[in-house]
Amino acid sequence: MPSEKAKENKTLVAQCSACGKSISAELIHGVLVERAGRRTAIPICDACREQGWQAPADDA
Repeated sequence: MPSEKAKENKTLVAQCSACGKSISAELIHGVLVERAGRRTAIPICDACREQGWQAPADDA
């Protein structure tokens, strides 16, 4: 559970790849996807993850 102090720290932010919102890094999940034969971690927020966000298909 992230602390309130960590959530309010404006320097510890990351951008959700699904919705584009800048959110506290404490509330971001790294989702592993395979792109061009390599695994890559994509930052996804709690809300998008709970809605069942799926990574787009790899066109390579």
